[in-house]
This record gives sequence, C-alpha cells and structure tokens, in this order.
Amino acid sequence: MSTPARGILATFRDNESFLILCVQVFVLHIGQSLIVPILPLYAQTFGVSVTLVGFLLTLQAVPRIFANLPAGQLADRWGAHRLLAVAAGIVTFSAVVGALAPNYTVFLLSRLVQGVGTAISQTAGLTYAANVSRPENRARHISTFQGSFLLGNSIGPVIGGTVAQYLGYRAPFWVYAILALLVGVWMLARLPDPRLVGGSEAHRKPRPGFLTSMRALLGRTGLVWACLAGLLAAFTRAGSRDMALPLLGHDLGATESQIGFALSLIFIMNVLVLYWAGALADRYGSKAVIVPSWLLTGVGLGLLAVAPGYSLFLLGAGLYGLAAGIGTPVPAAYVTEVVDEASQGQALGLFRTFSDLGLIIGPALMGWIGDQAGMSVGVLVNAGLVAAVAVVFLFVAPNPINKVPASAGP
Repeated sequence: MSTPARGILATFRDNESFLILCVQVFVLHIGQSLIVPILPLYAQTFGVSVTLVGFLLTLQAVPRIFANLPAGQLADRWGAHRLLAVAAGIVTFSAVVGALAPNYTVFLLSRLVQGVGTAISQTAGLTYAANVSRPENRARHISTFQGSFLLGNSIGPVIGGTVAQYLGYRAPFWVYAILALLVGVWMLARLPDPRLVGGSEAHRKPRPGFLTSMRALLGRTGLVWACLAGLLAAFTRAGSRDMALPLLGHDLGATESQIGFALSLIFIMNVLVLYWAGALADRYGSKAVIVPSWLLTGVGLGLLAVAPGYSLFLLGAGLYGLAAGIGTPVPAAYVTEVVDEASQGQALGLFRTFSDLGLIIGPALMGWIGDQAGMSVGVLVNAGLVAAVAVVFLFVAPNPINKVPASAGP
C-alpha cells in the first residue's frame, strides 16, 4: 500500500478533472469557513438576542435537508459539473447579500440561501468524485475529496478572523463572494462532464421518475443502512464531539486550552487517516472497514464519557478521532457501490439528507439527555448506538454489487 502523499499524487496525475474538483472544493471551503469566527459577532451588530444568534447558526441546516435529494437527481440527469457551477453562483449571491444586509432578517435569508448552495455543492461534489473514479479506487477518491474541504475549513477561520480584525465584519463576506465567483467561473471553463470522463453511457439511458427511483433506492438494504450510518455519524459529531466534549472536559476541571487541544487532536487524527480510510476500503471493501472502525468509535466515546481524568479523556478523544477519520467517509463510498452508476447522485443526495438530519437531531437530543441524566450518560448512549449499528451492519448490510477486486493501481 502506498504512502498517502504518493497515493494522492498518483490519483491526481491520472485524473486531472478530479484535481480540479479538489482544488475548487478546497478554495470554496476556505471561503465558507472565513465567516465562522465572526458570524455570531456580526449577527449581534443587528441588536438581536443570543437566542436569535443561535437560531441563525442552527437554521442553515434546514434548507440543506430539502436541497440534497433534488441536487442528487439533477447531478444524475444534468451533470454534476453544471450543478457545481450553479452552487458556486448561489453561494456568491448569498455572500453578497450577507455583506450588504441592513438588518437581521435579510442576514437570516442570506444564510438560508447559503445553506441551499452548500448542500448542492457537497452532494454534486460527492457525485462528481464517484463518477470520475473506478470501483477499485472510488473510496480513495471520496476520502480525498472530503479531505480537501476539511483542509479548506481548517485554513479559513484564521484568514477570516484576520480580515475582520482589520477591515470589519462585512469584509470576510466579500472575500467569500469573490472566491466563490472565481471558483464558479473556473469550473464552467475547465470542469468536464464527469459522466464522460470514464466513458460511461449509463446516464444516456431513460431514467424513471423521482418517486419510482426513490422506491427502488429505499428497497436496497445496504443503502438504507449506510444512510442510517451517515445520520449517526453526523449525530455523533454535532452531539458528542461539538456539544458534549467541551462540557465533559469542563466537568473534569480541564482548562479551555486543554479542551481546545482535545478537539484539535480529533481533527488532526481525522485528516491524517482519511487517505488510509479510502485505501483500506478499496483493498478490503467498505463494509470490512466500517464495522471495526465504528466499534472503535464506540470505545473512544465510552472513554470520553467515563474518563476520571484528563489523560484518559485525551486518549478517548484520540481514539474517536482515529476511528471517525476512518469510518466516517467510507459509508459514502459504500453508497456508490450498492447502486448503479446512473443513480449515484440521487443515492448520495439521500445519504446527505440523512446526515443533515443527524446534525439537527444530535445537539437537541444530547441536550435533553444531558438535562435528564447528565452529559456522560448521553455520550454513553451515543457509544451504544454506534456499536449497535456496527454489529447490525456486519450481519445485515449486503456486500456491494459493483465492487471489483482492488488493482495495484492508484
């Protein structure tokens, strides 16, 4: 098995269109994360309460639930390359409106529009990565694609905070708009139709209607379980990682910097193992990677919940980061392996819808359990659910229908 750097470079050399995709998603997510550090501060300049600031942060996920499925079907019918350019245009418009917003209501509307644009971009991007790959390297493509936007998200906040410090809270929105516009124009000029890159003719065949396609997709046991895995992975990120971990660390007496280090460790481990996740899934099959990585995720969450001191707490964070970095991107690859090529976009749209539901349900349910029984109980419940899904996935989820033995190539 090659090293991550050599494997990624080989992937890019063999597929220029995939390189373009990863560069654009990297740049676009730099722009998207530019506004993260100043978003609550900017919202408060409109004289609203902290509750409305929180509402602003939560509401963006709502339109994504309704945009993912149509985006997936349009990616299959119209081409993911066109949809990516449209998404960049929508994001550009939302950023300009956000920069010019005269009041909270207009700013809120700009965030809703941005939610639609980012949902389309992520679903179309996953579809593009699946379309330009082969079954024997698809998991590596999808893992590398997800690593590109993670890297963008890690760089953006530093730039956004610096820009806002010297130019004001509206300036990062203008930078975001310019980056999104440039990415959209570049994609229109350079990004080819992914359905033609691999020579596939599947997209030329007559397609059934939306409801007929959905019934067929929901009849696939593997797809349904992969979607539930995506929901639980998002639930865990939003509920246990982002909400419960800081509170548990505080209860242990950890300082803010120690809690921040634990979170940073999770993100670092995620990025470090992303390529290996794809490589392992391509070599041994997605199912063979999902089950053990999810069991290890349960162990990491359990340690976070019951750790008596900071050292074990940090060990739990590291185990969770390692396991989640391996197990989180692989269900998306599994989705593409259990459906036909012409349905990959719609299947990924369904997968993204379940994931976004998890982002909404996670904090709400974790908060309720925390109020009733304590946050550590909530994380233990989360760990039990993760382990249960892993066991059920082992015995119920079928092997992919279009997975071939891994080759020696990238």
